[in-house]
Amino acid sequence: MFDGIDHVVLPAADVEPLRRLYVELFGFTEVAVDDDPDPAWQQLWQLPAPPTRSVMLGKPRSAGGWIRLVEVPGLPPASPARRPNRVGPYALDFYLRDADAVEQRIEEGGWEFRTPAVYYNLPGTDIPVRERMLDQPLSGLLHAVVQYRPRGTRCVIDQDRQEDTSEVVAVVFMTDRFEEATAFARDVLGARQYFTGRFDGPAVEQMLGMAPGEGFAAALFRGPGSRNARLEFAEVLPDGEPRTGLVRRVVATCAVPDLDALHTLVKSGDHGETIGPVTVDGVRHLGLASSYGAAFDFFEPV
Repeated sequence: MFDGIDHVVLPAADVEPLRRLYVELFGFTEVAVDDDPDPAWQQLWQLPAPPTRSVMLGKPRSAGGWIRLVEVPGLPPASPARRPNRVGPYALDFYLRDADAVEQRIEEGGWEFRTPAVYYNLPGTDIPVRERMLDQPLSGLLHAVVQYRPRGTRCVIDQDRQEDTSEVVAVVFMTDRFEEATAFARDVLGARQYFTGRFDGPAVEQMLGMAPGEGFAAALFRGPGSRNARLEFAEVLPDGEPRTGLVRRVVATCAVPDLDALHTLVKSGDHGETIGPVTVDGVRHLGLASSYGAAFDFFEPV
């Protein structure tokens, strides 16, 4: 059923700074603008007010991993992402063809990285990782930017030699119910769990502001087509901040072939609060504010 996150909804009081970040610095294309969004989106995405503008950003040669900016006037400022000790959305992941050059461009655009680049092996493997964390405070997120490895990472950079930055390749949600979250992804969404490991060690500690010896388990999920963005659940650190969840900051939007079948699996409320099904612009959607720190908008392709 699950075959990647088609796009990530990012609500903001003013989407223009985010549009500049993703278009001018990450190389996304402005695909569609809606200056009169359907009021039904407020209910589906659990927003405090109706959205007044929607801007879809994409990488035209990618199959998913796009970004939808949604303007919600009066939306309060987001709490910044710090240590991975808060349940909810934590990071978006991107690959960079030439990390040094792209990072310099982003810094010259006025955005800040938390630390210099760090180097470590992907947990349980000898695969080298070069990674850096960018603060995206308007959504209370981090952006993990990772050096692209030819034939080692799947993204639009494989398809287009002009692209130096990928689509969103993973969306990371921290959860205090890690085992249940991974079971939900496997057994309810039908996703394939292709990586499980523990992120720790000096490089990761430096990058995420963790104390020596701290670390967390994480699991990544994809579908049969290995489309981006992947879904990642990570176990929140034990000194976790209280759940906030009062304002929706990230919604993972996923196509599913049979919305009614999915609704049957989640309508009991065991996995969180469902919204809908709701028809918006002629498309059926099912919202899920999951019990695992992730919010979803599932839709049935026409």
